[in-house]
Amino acid sequence: ARTTGEVKGIALLMEPTQLFYEQEGDRRPSENRIRFLWKYLLRYRRFFSQLILGLLIGSLLQLVFPFLTQAIVDTGIQGKDIGFVWLVLLAEMMLLFSRTAID
Repeated sequence: ARTTGEVKGIALLMEPTQLFYEQEGDRRPSENRIRFLWKYLLRYRRFFSQLILGLLIGSLLQLVFPFLTQAIVDTGIQGKDIGFVWLVLLAEMMLLFSRTAID
């Protein structure tokens, strides 16, 4: 709120009491957490497998780009083959769209 050109606000200052420090937290054994995670993974294994497959395909597609660029420079530009350059650029564009669809 503004009054007479000054900006005023409200600050809430809080600090924990001794009771906060004396409380015991939720101390579950880690075995229960692992069991819960394993059940969750088994329940949704189809989705996790699709996720992992998509990540692998996306990574492989990303790995292909430097080799295509090398082919453009080594074969297309050095050999002055504009048709090859266009073909590889079209292939790169298709791979880019494929990778975007997968991600």
